[in-house]
Amino acid sequence: MLKLIAILVLSSNLSVAVETSDGWKEKAFPNTPTGAAELIGYAERTVGEAEDGVRIVIGCENEDDNSDHILDELAKNNIKYGLVFASDVLAAKRKHSTPPASALSVAMADLEKFGFIYRPKVAK
Repeated sequence: MLKLIAILVLSSNLSVAVETSDGWKEKAFPNTPTGAAELIGYAERTVGEAEDGVRIVIGCENEDDNSDHILDELAKNNIKYGLVFASDVLAAKRKHSTPPASALSVAMADLEKFGFIYRPKVAK
């Protein structure tokens, strides 16, 4: 199964939710160049075996929050990613009652919008 790494950009923090074989692992890092580099290292170590690959998705709750640090770090490491709109993140947060500042809202938004592409439903 393709695993998901979701990053929530906040004004002062970068929150990440990493899908593992044991469920979701979450951690927050400062929204700084160093914090972005630490987040990438954490995600790489935490994701474990990803036989079918990894999808990285970034979202925010407020479009004005600074995403430059994480986007620069991903570009520097030649890592591709997808984006979800703030409105989709906020809708997923309400629908799934995710905790405050949780990147799970980004993961749920991506699954709802694009999951049909990488998580096809199994016929019953």
